[in-house]
Amino acid sequence: MTKKTTTMGAVCVLLACAAPAVSRAQGVDTVQADTAAERLGLWARTSRVSGLVLTSGKTYNRVEGLPVYLGPVFHDSVGAADLDASVMGIIRTADTFHWDSQNLGHRITAAARVGRGRGYRLAVSSYDVYTPVETWQLPDPDAALATFFWHRDFRDLFNRHGAKATATFNMSAHSSFSADWSDERWSSARVRTVFSVFGNGSAWRANPLVDAGRFHLGVLRANIDTRNNEDNPSTGWLILAEYERGTGRMTDMGPTSPLARPDISPQVTYGRALIDLRRYNRLSPTTWINARLVLGGWLHGDDLPLERRFSVGGFGTVPGLDFRKFEPGTVDVSQCSDGGQPPPGNPAQCERVALAQLEYRNELHSSLFDFLNARPIRLRGIGFTVQPTVVAFVDAGRGWLVGQPSGTLVYSSNSFPRFGTFRTDVGLGLDLGLIGVYVAKSVSSPDEPANVFLRVHRRF
Repeated sequence: MTKKTTTMGAVCVLLACAAPAVSRAQGVDTVQADTAAERLGLWARTSRVSGLVLTSGKTYNRVEGLPVYLGPVFHDSVGAADLDASVMGIIRTADTFHWDSQNLGHRITAAARVGRGRGYRLAVSSYDVYTPVETWQLPDPDAALATFFWHRDFRDLFNRHGAKATATFNMSAHSSFSADWSDERWSSARVRTVFSVFGNGSAWRANPLVDAGRFHLGVLRANIDTRNNEDNPSTGWLILAEYERGTGRMTDMGPTSPLARPDISPQVTYGRALIDLRRYNRLSPTTWINARLVLGGWLHGDDLPLERRFSVGGFGTVPGLDFRKFEPGTVDVSQCSDGGQPPPGNPAQCERVALAQLEYRNELHSSLFDFLNARPIRLRGIGFTVQPTVVAFVDAGRGWLVGQPSGTLVYSSNSFPRFGTFRTDVGLGLDLGLIGVYVAKSVSSPDEPANVFLRVHRRF
């Protein structure tokens, strides 16, 4: 796609590979500062490279449809430093490419990097993008395919328009520590006309209104990865941790349930943290037991803006529970509404969240799939084999509010809910390597029917 020449012109049409998206292992909420040139592997180049890139945003949702990125990229080396820059315009397919401000955006980035493994990176960026309220629950491919094929929405989105500076220290090829500072304007996004293969004529769930205004964010982020394989790990740790301190003034405040935000102030200063801890253990050559623990929420200061709140439920967290389901008259520990009619879209309102996931994997020894593996299946030039693995799993999670203790929804800042109040499920699935088919049944709500769902790659 590219050539080692002083100048060049190239068009790269990669609708599913080189995109500005969060890594599938990413458990923290961030607008990444990487450039299109870096995603295309131009860091491995030692000569000057430039080109024109056409790529997708590697996502699909009910607000944007498919975001299409188009623009020039540039890479050069100066001494030990690699310089990388891109100027990407964004055109979204919602409302059949209607030419308006909601369908247009941009991402402009310049970065300098020293070192291939251990080293550091400095970057500045400007962006006008749509971002999920919670990126930690579900990887981009799973959410995108559910929207495109099944008319299902598993994310709420808002607009981020601003600039950011990032400094990253790479402790190794897979572990890093970074610090961000950004100046952003946040605003709500509305549902638009977006195509889906099945259920195309049905209405989408409303995209909840959020707190609009200007925010300054300081973020510290750590990523420690000792796994033996990023895509199919059998041993090792993955630790993702983030602390965010935000200050801002809100011009419009999204609606909430009364308990979720009893006192409203347009000026906010808050501290928030999120830890995603994963452990992979090989018991034998064909069996594994893996665990995941997620803890996140308010630490200090004012109430969290709606863009920074949490929830559980749906096939990314506790799949035995329907995503954003409203049950009148019940204590809602999934979204933290107070039992009355929630705001449109039933948004995430919890200030803290806890999630535990445990799974047992057993690879099958069967000749049923051997005819497929005689010659590896190829997808976009990448070969893979079908490895049927039975997966048994259990999940438990809930969210809660912080304040004057009240029932099983509001706890003091130094309290933790009893395990008996958690939403739980059990499930069974068949993971074929590229895609998995699962069924999950709620234990905490035994009257709920079982849910059948698909996942791309692994659950976590």
